[in-house]
Amino acid sequence: MSSEPVEGTEKRDARAPRQADGWGIFSTLLAGVLVWTGIGWTADWLLGFDALFLPIGAVLGLVGSVYLIVAKSRQA
Repeated sequence: MSSEPVEGTEKRDARAPRQADGWGIFSTLLAGVLVWTGIGWTADWLLGFDALFLPIGAVLGLVGSVYLIVAKSRQA
């Protein structure tokens, strides 16, 4: 028998970041900005404005996404 550890039995720190965490943060940020920018663009289109709600939606999406990312990271 070998004294080497068997694969998958290593314990890792649950607080240590993983590669999937970075992709989750990126996708949350991107999705929030894209969705709320789209909502702002649609509001502009429906109400006849040139570019009033689009930047408001983009900022709301960014702020909301950052809030969700911080809330998720403090939860763990």
